[in-house]
Amino acid sequence: MIKETSLCMGCMNDKTYDGPCKLCGYSDDAPCIPTYMAPKTFLAERYIVGKVISYNGEGAIYIGYDTAAGIKVTIKEFMPDTLCMRKKGETEITVEPSSAALYKTYLSEFIDLNRTLMKLRGMSHVQTVLDVFCENNTAYVVFEYINGISLKTYLANSTGDMAWEQVKELFSPFFTTLSLIHSAGILHRGISPSTIFVTDKMELKLTGFAISAARTTGTEVACEVFAGFAAPEQYTNEINGTWTDVYGIAAVLYRCLTGCTPTEAIARSGGNLLEPMMVNRNIPENISNVIMDGLQLSPEDRIRTMTEFVDRLFSQPKPAEPVPADKQHLTRREIKQRKERAKTIAVLAIAGMVLVAFVVVFVLTLNGAFQGGNSSSQPETSEAVTTEETSSTPEETEPTDPPATSSTDPVVTGDTLRLPDFDGRSYDYEVERYKNKITFVPTYVYSDEYANGQMFGQSIPAETDVTTGVTVEITVSKGPSKVALPSYTGMSSEKYTAELSKLNIKYSVETERSNDAETGNVARCSVEIGDLVDVENNQEIIVYIAENYTPTAEPTEEISDDGSYEEIITEEIVTGEGIIE
Repeated sequence: MIKETSLCMGCMNDKTYDGPCKLCGYSDDAPCIPTYMAPKTFLAERYIVGKVISYNGEGAIYIGYDTAAGIKVTIKEFMPDTLCMRKKGETEITVEPSSAALYKTYLSEFIDLNRTLMKLRGMSHVQTVLDVFCENNTAYVVFEYINGISLKTYLANSTGDMAWEQVKELFSPFFTTLSLIHSAGILHRGISPSTIFVTDKMELKLTGFAISAARTTGTEVACEVFAGFAAPEQYTNEINGTWTDVYGIAAVLYRCLTGCTPTEAIARSGGNLLEPMMVNRNIPENISNVIMDGLQLSPEDRIRTMTEFVDRLFSQPKPAEPVPADKQHLTRREIKQRKERAKTIAVLAIAGMVLVAFVVVFVLTLNGAFQGGNSSSQPETSEAVTTEETSSTPEETEPTDPPATSSTDPVVTGDTLRLPDFDGRSYDYEVERYKNKITFVPTYVYSDEYANGQMFGQSIPAETDVTTGVTVEITVSKGPSKVALPSYTGMSSEKYTAELSKLNIKYSVETERSNDAETGNVARCSVEIGDLVDVENNQEIIVYIAENYTPTAEPTEEISDDGSYEEIITEEIVTGEGIIE
C-alpha cells in the first residue's frame, strides 16, 4: 500500500515544492532497488517507508516516519536475499520453497532478538527498539532515529585519532551498556566504528544488531563482518561468546587511539600487530597492554568478559618511583657502589644508636646507686632498664576501629560514597540515580521472592565506603520462575504477544484457519489459560492467530482406479502474514 505524503523520502522533512529536496538532495525520480520496498510504502497502518539507507545479507534498513507519533524512525526489514525475493511492484516477500524451513528459523531468531532488545529500551547507549511486527510474509523492526554520525565518520572528520582521556570519558558509560547487553544474553558480533554512532549530544549509541548467521562466514545468509574488527572465530566454526565482542571493542579502541585499523584477524599471525603504544607514544602502557590482551587471536588467551576488560582498563597502575637527578646519568657500577656505601652508613648508624642507649642505661644505673644505696636501687635499676628496653622496641597494640559515621550521609569525601543497601530496590531507578557514580554489572535470575526488576545480592556489602566509579555486581530478578498464562480473549496478536513478553514467556506465532476469533486475534494457545508456564527453563508456547474463512463444501466421493470410493476434500491453502507453513 502506497501512502501519499508531502514528506521527503530521503530525510522525512516536509517538502511542499517540486524537484529535489533542498535539505538532502533526494528526488522522487531517483531510481529504486526493485528488491526492496518502494518509497511511500505504508506499513502497519502507521509507518511510512522512505529510501533505503543500507542493506546486508539479513535485510534492508530504511528511513521512515511514524505517523502516530509524528517522528522520524528507522525501519529494518528482514529479507535475506539468498532465501527469498520480492517481485517488482509487490510488497509481499516470496520464499524459495527449498528454503522455507530455514527462512522460518532465521525469522524467529530475528524476532526474538529484537523483542529482547525492546525490553532494554531504558539503556541510553543502545539504539532503542520502538516496535516489532509481522507483515508481507516477513518481520519489521522500528528503531529510534539517531541524530548523529557514525564513529567512522567522526574519526575521519577529526584528526584521525583521540587522546586516552577523551576516549575514557566517551566510552565509559558505553562499556557499562555492553556489559548489560551481555547479561541479557545478547551478542553483537559486529562492533566497529560503522555500528557505533556519535549523537549530537556527544554520546555513543550501538546499532546494527543482527542474527548470528549474518555475522559468521559459511552460513546460508550473506555474511557481513567488519575487517579488522571481527574476531577470528567469526571466520570459522568456533563458538562465539562475550569474548567475541571484547575483540571488537578492543579493536575500536585501537583505531580510536592510534588512528589505524588493526590488521584483519585472518591475515594476522602471532606478532605482526604493533602494540598501540608503539604507534602512538602518548598511549599509557597499561592501556596498550589491555587492548592487546583483548585482541588475542585465541579466545582462550583473550580477555573473556567486558567486566574483566573494563576492570583492567581502568585499574590504576603502580606509579614508578622517580629517579633522583644525581642518579640519572650514573653507570651501573657507580649506582652499585653508592648502594654499598649507603648500607655501610646504615649499619654504623644502628651501632651508634645501640651505643647511645647503653650509655643512657649505664648513667641512670649509677645515678640510682648514689641516691638510694644498693638495696633500694635494684628495683629502680630494673625499672629503668625495662623502661628503656620497652622504648627501644615498637609497642604492640591491638588496632582500634575507626569512628563510626552516620549511614544517612553517603558522601565521605568528594570521590568517595557510602554504598547503600540495594536489596529490593528497582534496578532501572538505581542505575539512573547513581549514573556516573556506580557501574552496575547485573546478573538476571528468576526469583519467587523478588518482583521483576528488583535487586538483591550485591557484591559489596552495604555501608561500605567506596570510590566513585566502583563496579558493583548485583543480582536482578526476572520475576517468578513460573507464571500463569494470561487470558487472550478478544486480544490482537500484537497486544497479546506484548503481554507475554512482559511476563518473560517465550512464544512462537502461527496462523490457523479459525472462526473462533476475529481475523488477527488470538484463537487459542498450546497451553490453557491459567496454566503455569516454566519461563526459567524456556518453555515455549504457540500462539495461534485466527484467520477467518468461509466453510468449504461437503466432501464428495469419487471412484478410484481399483473401484473403491475415495473421500475428496478440496481446501484452500492459506499462508499467514509473517508465517511460513
